[in-house]
Amino acid sequence: MEEAVKRYGEVVRRESIQGREFYLFEKNGFHILAHFQDGKIDRILYNRESGEKLTHEEIDTFLKANNGGRLMNEDLPYIWVGKDVAATYSKWPRHAWRLDIKARGFGHRRGVTKKAAEKAKLEGF
Repeated sequence: MEEAVKRYGEVVRRESIQGREFYLFEKNGFHILAHFQDGKIDRILYNRESGEKLTHEEIDTFLKANNGGRLMNEDLPYIWVGKDVAATYSKWPRHAWRLDIKARGFGHRRGVTKKAAEKAKLEGF
């Protein structure tokens, strides 16, 4: 969290999205929404405060910042893969364009927890 505050400024607010806690930062006309796992950001979303599309330069800057300073490979239009991260760019509800960058383990951890709960429900059948 300290590194995020140094980079993006103080937390503007905390939000719960799909049962996960996210922290909202605002910097230079951008909203930055971050989720932390074990003290590190494992999902981060960038969008303009206006909701308008990001430029290619802005996208490349955010991709590099979350991939050890290197660009990610574009697999398909608006889908990138990096060393231990993947990113998508799409239009979300309320007409805001967002760049969504996830660490490799982001979805997996949730799936593991969910599978364990599902397995426990089936015991005894």
